Amino acid sequence: MLITRIEFEGAAGHLTVEKGPASPTIRIDSILRNPEKGQQAWKTWQLPSAVSDDDLFQIAIEAQQRTDGGRGTNSMVHDYFRELQRFQD
Repeated sequence: MLITRIEFEGAAGHLTVEKGPASPTIRIDSILRNPEKGQQAWKTWQLPSAVSDDDLFQIAIEAQQRTDGGRGTNSMVHDYFRELQRFQD
């Protein structure tokens, strides 16, 4: 089985993670539902699929915050991290 796309819905926004079957790049799009003044409504990351766990974990922290609307517990961040790891080479 090959997973090429995952979508997350949270209280504050939407997150899409995708990587084509032969692509060397992971694309992550984050959209906030109701951004506050000065807050970036749309954010995109494009990373090599060979991204390190440390770098991917930092993205998981921000992705969780943007999707859920606030800083989550360590286990919440790890839930996002594990899903993002599906796209690593």
